[in-house]
Amino acid sequence: MAGTEIIEVLVYGTVQGGIFALLAMGFSLVFGVGGILNQAHGAFYALTGYLIYWIHDPVSLFAGVDSPKFYWAMVFALIVVTIIGGLAYLGLIKPVQEHEINVVIITFALAFFLEQAVKMIFGDIGHSIPSVGGNQEIFGMFIPLQHIIALIGSLIVITAVILFINKVKIGNQIRAVAQDKEAAQLMGINTNRILMYTIMLSAFLAGIAGLLYIPTGDLAPHMGWGVLTRSFAIVVLGGLGSIPGSVIGSFILGYAGNFVGVFIGQSWAGLVPTVLIVVMLIVRPRGIFGKKEVR
Repeated sequence: MAGTEIIEVLVYGTVQGGIFALLAMGFSLVFGVGGILNQAHGAFYALTGYLIYWIHDPVSLFAGVDSPKFYWAMVFALIVVTIIGGLAYLGLIKPVQEHEINVVIITFALAFFLEQAVKMIFGDIGHSIPSVGGNQEIFGMFIPLQHIIALIGSLIVITAVILFINKVKIGNQIRAVAQDKEAAQLMGINTNRILMYTIMLSAFLAGIAGLLYIPTGDLAPHMGWGVLTRSFAIVVLGGLGSIPGSVIGSFILGYAGNFVGVFIGQSWAGLVPTVLIVVMLIVRPRGIFGKKEVR
């Protein structure tokens, strides 16, 4: 019995770790480049699901993932969420970006606005978007195919982002600004533009995570706050601004949450991100891979 439970922790912890990594990478990149704790990050995740539901209307929902309209809905949702990320920077973040507390407040207000807008349009009742049906047997357990697709998709996107950051010109500029903003400016890099691109990339990654993982559950207007808490826990654990730390921290949180859920109780699993934040801030504030601040 215990063996089956351990396998369950490993399998579902790996799936959630991959999704969490997508979310945490974007959150961490934005902080690394602009020192911004984007409180609307989780809202982008939830908004993606609602955009897919809105475009892929209830009539064609019965056709599930076999409907061509479903794929167009996913593309549309990703484009819209990415554009909203860019507009949020230009209209809300850029005017106050020199004042960190103002950025936190204004992005929190944006997240609250998006939540209330979704609630007004779609109501509080949970909705869902199509998932890939069927199961795959892994180590004696039957795992839903949607979870397997979510894991494979997240690992592909994580690899693509790492290659983008290290091999593509814009990615190199993002890395340069994150390492030394003043030096990047002296090299002729438009740091404001790079920050906008980074926030758009972050919103895009949150959207990818949403379309991969939201089909495994239900849509809810408030779901973005849980995503934000997990993203924050991961970057605190791995180190703010550290991509490797975000990836490793994501899998630690995935395994820890599932371990608590399986062996202690699902009601306790929701406390894991908060406990990790508190413990890491007390024991090692810079995180596992964070650099020690020099004064």
